[in-house]
Amino acid sequence: MNTRRHFLQTTAAAIGSLILPRSLFASNPDRSFWFLHADTLTSWPVADPVEWSLKNSHEPVLERAAEGLRKLTLEDGDRIIRLVVRRCRLNFLEVHPEQVVVHYWSSQRADLRSFFKQHGLASPQVEVVLRERKKEVTTTQHGDDFMFGERLAADFPLEQYQRKWSSRFEQEPDDGQAAPGTWSGFAWEGVEDNRIPWAALKSAWRRASPSLCLNCDTPTVLTNFGVPWTGLFNRTPRFVHLCGTCQRSFRDESVKDVAGWMAANLDAEARPDAEMVWDRRVARGLTGSA
Repeated sequence: MNTRRHFLQTTAAAIGSLILPRSLFASNPDRSFWFLHADTLTSWPVADPVEWSLKNSHEPVLERAAEGLRKLTLEDGDRIIRLVVRRCRLNFLEVHPEQVVVHYWSSQRADLRSFFKQHGLASPQVEVVLRERKKEVTTTQHGDDFMFGERLAADFPLEQYQRKWSSRFEQEPDDGQAAPGTWSGFAWEGVEDNRIPWAALKSAWRRASPSLCLNCDTPTVLTNFGVPWTGLFNRTPRFVHLCGTCQRSFRDESVKDVAGWMAANLDAEARPDAEMVWDRRVARGLTGSA
């Protein structure tokens, strides 16, 4: 007797076969298939994900799906993909020209940024279709949504920073003015509280080793340093770098000793005169020699 459950399972399987027909996995030089582990971010290509899953059900990576896979055949393509991404914490990626389809289960979507960088997919021209297979919800984004770092604000004065960086070995009349957007937790004479003057940034640009952009592997530009107040009793080191190529900013959380960093990377005359204690300037002997 056909039960309601059997009917629903049969219907779901039929729908699945329409979603991922066997012909989808036919050889095509412009298309590739990948599995990406949500925890380790290890990825590997497969010629046919359905056939690969059935043939490798004994492997540790598919251990949690092995029992279910033994009950399925090559004709159960969508059920196999759904089972593997649900039980094994794997993401399945279909990489087409200018499109990537990502199958994942619920909250188990992998961090796609490294994969997209490695395969040249972090581009606004690439459409990214995210298929959440638990609720069968599909959303669409673009490849540049999967870059490292934060997008620069639309009003960020990028050209001004780039021009100042290019003249870092020169003295300019406005070097004593505050660089826009800075917030340091320190104070320089004649400069608004917490703001960093161009002269201090230029000193850091000359002396400190620049970090590399996680997207472009090119040197970034330091746009903020310091330890500003983040609450009534808390201060947090804040070092920010930007990449002019991909126009992303990055927080560097590796610096713990801010005073030591300033002693090593700022000329004596470029160091702050005081530390901000809430809204007061308090001299801390920050202008001594390194």
